[in-house]
Amino acid sequence: MNSKVKIRIPVASIVVSLIAASAVALSAMVHGAGKFEWNVFYPWVIGPYVVLLALFCLPRNQTDARAFAGCVTALTVLLFTCWFYIDAMWFSVSSTSALIFIFAPAYLFVGGLIVWGIAWYWFARVSKAR
Repeated sequence: MNSKVKIRIPVASIVVSLIAASAVALSAMVHGAGKFEWNVFYPWVIGPYVVLLALFCLPRNQTDARAFAGCVTALTVLLFTCWFYIDAMWFSVSSTSALIFIFAPAYLFVGGLIVWGIAWYWFARVSKAR
């Protein structure tokens, strides 16, 4: 009997997390504007989620460490997306709270890549130790 237990993280959890994060960002934009009106910030705000989704889900034969790191990163990005956008649009009374739409996508993308790299490295080392 094989003592190694393989962790199978479904790609669906990554997809659901990143789609939920983009829905939070879009709803914050609509709430901040008062209505849906197309502007150049929509691709900027949604871009990090699309790129991270492609990065985490396109490779078919991923190692368990990479798949688990993608799942952890998607959940972390969802958490910080909720924190950034919900706080800025629903709880903040500052007149400059809309600046979150300029800076948060870059922070989320770079932070997501950093978390993914650290998590992948850590889970790969843990799996090799077993």
